[in-house]
Order: sequence, then structure tokens, then C-alpha cells
Amino acid sequence: MSRKVNSVAVTGALGNLGNKLLLHLAANSQVKHLIALDKKPADKTHQSVLLNCAGKREIDVEWVECELEDWEDLRWRSAFDRAEVVVHFAAQNPYPDASWLDADNSLIMNLNTAHAAEESVLTNRYIFATSNHVMGQYKGDGMTPGSLGPDLNPGVGTLWNSGDKQIDSTRYAAAKWAGERLCNFLGKRASNSTSFVSIRIGWCQPGANERSTLSASGTPTLKQDLAAANDTELWFKQMWLSNRDFCHLFQRAIEAECNNWPYNSIIVNGMSDNTGMAWDLEPTRKYLNYQPMDNVFSNAKSA
Repeated sequence: MSRKVNSVAVTGALGNLGNKLLLHLAANSQVKHLIALDKKPADKTHQSVLLNCAGKREIDVEWVECELEDWEDLRWRSAFDRAEVVVHFAAQNPYPDASWLDADNSLIMNLNTAHAAEESVLTNRYIFATSNHVMGQYKGDGMTPGSLGPDLNPGVGTLWNSGDKQIDSTRYAAAKWAGERLCNFLGKRASNSTSFVSIRIGWCQPGANERSTLSASGTPTLKQDLAAANDTELWFKQMWLSNRDFCHLFQRAIEAECNNWPYNSIIVNGMSDNTGMAWDLEPTRKYLNYQPMDNVFSNAKSA
């Protein structure tokens, strides 16, 4: 079942994921009012591209330059009162090598936006872009396909060698895990009419997000061969989230009814339908009616 949503606010609007979702919603949804929030100003190109995606459909696009870590910044606080759904992507550093200072600032943004969504007179859903790195310690544990569900105890932080250095995502993942706990707490309050969705996003690269640019390095490269993938490469490749599946997943998170949810808050995995992966997509399918179309091991063209 889908509900009608007229207004959506997206934080981190100029980033990789925020921009992809805004373009998709403008072109492929019934949303009439989009609010794009970012700490950087949007130029005329961003604005015109978004409006062009809408085509002949009437849509109101509002750009808000703001500081989400500042609770007193009424530019974003008032914007939430014009949005039925808030999708929170913004982070001080959106990459797993974030410092503790980065992670702290990102968590403050999460705390502020989640509480503001709960207090808003209009917002009825808050969608938090959390991360696979909350479960990163399960890498190398020999998990069987579909066994890594959102109900398992967290394993915060992934350790791996990118090819030229050792990377530890614990700081980045700790902020994401704390954000999930906050959303669960707020959603389970009996008096709360706002529902919360935390999506543990796999790997959705900037731009075209092709299968061929996935590697153990954590950055796009054109040199990797799936057939020769080592364990680290396989771990990352099996959490691939194609652009098409990413857009579909977040549109379902926006529009899904919550009548069959166990609480007013859920945590789900967000990957494409990748063969052999440990990540369990059944709760995502059940609660959001997510129907992924892509597979990292398929040669079929992804949109």
C-alpha cells in the first residue's frame, strides 16, 4: 500500500545521494513540493536541472541554505513545518574515514533534524540514511546468504585495507548507530505520530555507479575483475545499491504505509538483489514493498 505524499524535504541536497533522490522525485513521483536543504548554496544550474526533470508536471522547488548543526537556525527549522516527509542524508563527512569531530558534527545534525521532525506540525515521517558500516564487524565472519538482518546485534565499524592504507570506519559508523538508536527511541514513544525509517545503505557510488567501478579500495576504479575478487572486494561488491534500486527504495520509504510495522520505527537494509550476499532484504521487502531490480553479478543493464 502507498500513501499520498505532497511535500518532501531532503537534507544534503547537493551531495551524491540527496541530488539523485531529488532528481528522481521531480521526474517520477507525485510530490508537488520539494525542499532541498544544504549548507552550500545551489546555483542556477542545479535549480534548472531539477525543474527540467519535472517536465510539464507542476512542482514547487524550494532551496534552503542552512546549518543543520545549529538548532537556532530557523531557515531549516521552519522548512520542516512545510514538509510531510524529511529525508536526512547530510553529514559533516559522508565517507567512512570520518574523524571523531566529523562524526560528532554529523550526529548533532541527526539529533537536531530527528527532534525537529518529531516536533513539526506537518512532518509525519523521518527517513535516516544510515550505513552498512554499523554492521561492518561481521565482515569476514562467513555469514550465510540472507543471515545479516537488522535485528542482529550491531558490529560497529569496518576494518579493511584500501590498497595503500588501513581504513577503520568505527567513528563514522558510531555516529550512524547512535542515529539509529535515536530514531528507534523516538518512534517507539506511544504518543508519537511521526514514523521513522533507518536505511542501512550499501554502496551507491557517485555518478553512474557502475558495477565495474566497485573495488576493495572503497573508491571507484576501472581495474577490478569480479572473477578475481578477494574477500574484501566481495564484501563491498555484494552490498552494491544501483541508482535505480536506490531511487525506488527511498521512494518506497517515503510512500509506504506503516500499518504492518512492529513499531513506528524500523531499521532495514538497502542493497540491490545481489547473489550470495549476507544482507537480509526480507524486512525491506515486507515493510516497504521494496522490489530491487539489479544484481551486481548480472550483466543486465541497470538504470
